[in-house]
Amino acid sequence: MSVTLRAASPCAWLEAVLADFNAFLLDHASAERKAAAMAVSFVVQYPDKFALHKPMIQLAREELLHYQQVMALIHERNLIWERDTKDPYVTCLIGMMSTDSEMRLLDRLLVGAVVEARGVERFGLIGGQLKDELGAFYTKLSQSESRHTRSFLSLARHYFEPLPIEKRLDRWLDLEAEAMEAVPPRAALH
Repeated sequence: MSVTLRAASPCAWLEAVLADFNAFLLDHASAERKAAAMAVSFVVQYPDKFALHKPMIQLAREELLHYQQVMALIHERNLIWERDTKDPYVTCLIGMMSTDSEMRLLDRLLVGAVVEARGVERFGLIGGQLKDELGAFYTKLSQSESRHTRSFLSLARHYFEPLPIEKRLDRWLDLEAEAMEAVPPRAALH
């Protein structure tokens, strides 16, 4: 089982990012920080789900490393950090998760997988466009996001049967495409 996105990011998204890469960096740093917090929240909210703990702590560490790396780029450019804003794409997906506690865990894992898959695509697009150290950095991030996608799917398979995973993943792939397409192209990760 893998995550194949239903819709490609529009060319206008990459154009917006490249037109204001400084704004993208600020948003990217925010996204990495939020991803680290989300990974830690799995450990806090599911203390009895031991199989989650080690991979989510590792994920949090990687996301914090990415945050640190992006913050270094921000400091090199003397950019001013601004207060975080809610990500409309992620907010939309979170709002569609089940309220049933067991199904919510599955939804959180699958949403994690599809969001990371979108990161694979978008970081890969940036890495493919920029032919310098920054491009290499984003290509490497794309590969990291791919590992994260697989980790979320592996955890879903640990706790749930294949059929519910397949059905809900199919649904989430449709919802993710709709959420992505609903956000106007901007210099932001999502």
